[in-house]
Amino acid sequence: MEAGGGNDSQDNGSHVAVSKPPAEVDSSQDIHTEIKALKKKLEDETRLRQYTEQVLDSRQHELELAESKLEELRAQLSEAQDQVTQAKGRSKSKEKQLSEAKDQIFRLQPQRKDVNEADAIEAYRALCANVHRWVENRMKGILDELDDGRLRARPAPPQAVRFVSLMRETAKRGLALDQSDVYHIVAIIMNYLCLVFFSKSFYCPLDDYEGDATLTFIDELEASMSRLPRDPAHCREWRSETLTAMTSQKSFKTRRIRFIVLVTEDLATLLSAIAPKVPTAELQSSIRRSIVEPAADLAHDLHIASSIYSLKWPARGAWSRLEVYECLDLANGGQALNLSGTAPSSSVRRNVAYLFDVSPGLFVERVVSGKKSPLKAICRPSVLVFNGGGGVQQSPTVMNWLWESAASLPGPSRDGTQRSATPLPPRKSTGSNQPSRRR
Repeated sequence: MEAGGGNDSQDNGSHVAVSKPPAEVDSSQDIHTEIKALKKKLEDETRLRQYTEQVLDSRQHELELAESKLEELRAQLSEAQDQVTQAKGRSKSKEKQLSEAKDQIFRLQPQRKDVNEADAIEAYRALCANVHRWVENRMKGILDELDDGRLRARPAPPQAVRFVSLMRETAKRGLALDQSDVYHIVAIIMNYLCLVFFSKSFYCPLDDYEGDATLTFIDELEASMSRLPRDPAHCREWRSETLTAMTSQKSFKTRRIRFIVLVTEDLATLLSAIAPKVPTAELQSSIRRSIVEPAADLAHDLHIASSIYSLKWPARGAWSRLEVYECLDLANGGQALNLSGTAPSSSVRRNVAYLFDVSPGLFVERVVSGKKSPLKAICRPSVLVFNGGGGVQQSPTVMNWLWESAASLPGPSRDGTQRSATPLPPRKSTGSNQPSRRR
């Protein structure tokens, strides 16, 4: 039994493996499975890391490209800014060159002789002296006839009406003042010259059309320019240069001669009432030489000047402001009476009586630094006064004789509404050159 038992034990040891416990087998399988899972997870992590690195590399490349593009755009912006700066500089340079070119254009034009204030004063005083001298010389005949009682034939009523219609309102109250005829006639001639020459924006027609459309166009264009942001000096310079160019044409010179002849004939017809015995040709020649041509020359210079000149009569109430006028003393043969700086209540003016206006004054508005200066009198208006005790002596006068002749015409004649007809149809005038009138 023992022997047999020993053999069985030997056979089992050589042919049958020793079996492990079930718990150990399960643990080994779990470890194997876990290792596989870890390997797979490691592979996934490796792939994810590789993908992440690729994405990061791609994003880094894109960022580098964007930074490069940004630097390029910054360079372009800087270049554009430099170009803008250069363009602004070139623009300023072009503006400067344009301004210099405009100035050069004006400099290349024939030099315009611009009348200065001293020349204007001298020319205006010479004109007034010419008128006064002409009246004194040409009225001798009719005044002698008046003194001798030989003044019989009266001028035609229409001529007398037109003559007295040129009188200023205050003068109508002094028709019978002794020794006043010369001053009345001077005032009438000066009023005529104001109406025909100086009250217009330009004294002579610039074209042959009725209404002078060219002058109207220039006036309206200058007015339009003045409403823009443009200083008065530029507007006035443009006007002066335009008129200078137009008056340099041969056609204007011919037209000006015709106009002067027309004015001369018209004024000679008017003044023949006080010089009835002077031959027409002689009367016209003396009027043209002494009055019309000097007045036209002065008006020409004043109207193309850079400064704005105008003739203005004394305002209403001149009797209370004699200190600002040139006073001609009728009691002293028309000698100047200096009342500057005196007050109406001063003892110097106690016996001074205002009679009537004789001539307008010359005024100027300077255009300085692009602005107009206030209106200034450079040649004072003249008025007739009487410095003496008692009233002014009354006597027969030529003016009273003419007034009575005008009264013989039926209808309105001497109320001043029938103004002197100018040689050409009235043209539009600017307010700056319009003399003050009292009706």
